[in-house]
Amino acid sequence: MRRVRTQLAVAVLAALLLPTLTHAAGYSIYEQGAAALGMAGAATASVSDASAVFFNPAAMTRLEGTRIYVGASALQPVTTFTGQDPYPKAAGSADMVRQTFYPPTIYATHSWKKGYAVGVGFNSPFGLGVEWPTDFMGRYLVTKADLQGLNASLCLAYAPNEKWSFAAGGDVMMAKVGLKNQVYKNLPVLGTTHVADLELSSNYTPAPGWNAAVLFTPQPQWKLGAYYRSKVVVHVDDGAADFSNVLVTGNPGLDTYLAGVLKDQGVSTVLRFPAMWSVGAAWTPKPAWTVEADFNLHEWEVFSDLPVDFENALTTDKLRVVNYSNSWQARTGAEYRRGCLAYRAGYYFDQSPAPLNAVTPLLPDADRHGVTLGLGWSLGADKRWTVDVYELAIFAQPRVGVALEPDLPASPRATFTGEYKTFVNVVGFGVGYRW
Repeated sequence: MRRVRTQLAVAVLAALLLPTLTHAAGYSIYEQGAAALGMAGAATASVSDASAVFFNPAAMTRLEGTRIYVGASALQPVTTFTGQDPYPKAAGSADMVRQTFYPPTIYATHSWKKGYAVGVGFNSPFGLGVEWPTDFMGRYLVTKADLQGLNASLCLAYAPNEKWSFAAGGDVMMAKVGLKNQVYKNLPVLGTTHVADLELSSNYTPAPGWNAAVLFTPQPQWKLGAYYRSKVVVHVDDGAADFSNVLVTGNPGLDTYLAGVLKDQGVSTVLRFPAMWSVGAAWTPKPAWTVEADFNLHEWEVFSDLPVDFENALTTDKLRVVNYSNSWQARTGAEYRRGCLAYRAGYYFDQSPAPLNAVTPLLPDADRHGVTLGLGWSLGADKRWTVDVYELAIFAQPRVGVALEPDLPASPRATFTGEYKTFVNVVGFGVGYRW
């Protein structure tokens, strides 16, 4: 039974923290605007379209009239695992099943001449997707997992003068989690045995958050911006744990035990999304040029542990300690405008918050470097339309991780060790209109 509890706890943890789909350390998705991503996401001070709802709502007062910005990204991660001693050795080497994900972005803003502005947004700032082959040596850890985090924002901004602008707003995060893996137990005579297949799932569950921002323009060539997005805690009370293919041993007492423990039941947990701080400085040395540098801090220390509560009285609640640390990002980018075109480029470094014992098939996190190129077009006689595209290449540093399974003390599976290598290709677009 303890093995079942551990599998479910690790499963939920995987759906929270695994970075395979995402492109920031942890499970954050920073790809929220094509123009900004052309500059590696360095846009806290210089954002100039409706994606300001995400990057800095205080900038909405600098956007004249009404604006809409719609876009999406295609995320294509490639992860390989090479096993090491003591288990699974080189025999555990595998490639993660390749998938493509499409997180959406939709923003709208409106400003008034008196210095007021309002903005709404819908995006996916958190999420993951991982799938390993069915014969993968680590299939007792995970075969498939996903987290879908959708966020709706409403922000209000006010500029008392031409130098200062302030904003604040609310968020509603809706989270849904799913997990599949095989359940193994140490059984008398049989030893470590595959006893069931497990699928963990939940419905979308909402939770509130808030944000605040400021933009300061001390002189025309300089802009300074800062943005804070609060943590969001989602209490999932409607989760379901579904078991199938329960092993029949022929031992009446053991079979009765397995049937009573490995049965469909409800499960609840708490999903915690970290707070984020962002500060940036943008410099416009000439009208055609903008250069920006940003520093972001994610408060990942909120993930010190993960509770999992089970409906079945035979299943004792589980508390898994994870001990993530706060992590930072450094982003820098540049834009050059000539006629109706804007040329963009950028680079960022993203520090991993994961300790060694969290680098597993569930959580192969590592420091990562991102390099971007972007292009923007202004269309129409009055340039009301804009079209932006970007290409982002993410290189995660190779990292060795160790997964400990204390519920399998007599099995080599008690320690799962190997090196993970990840590369992510991202392409995205955005279409904007103003009136």
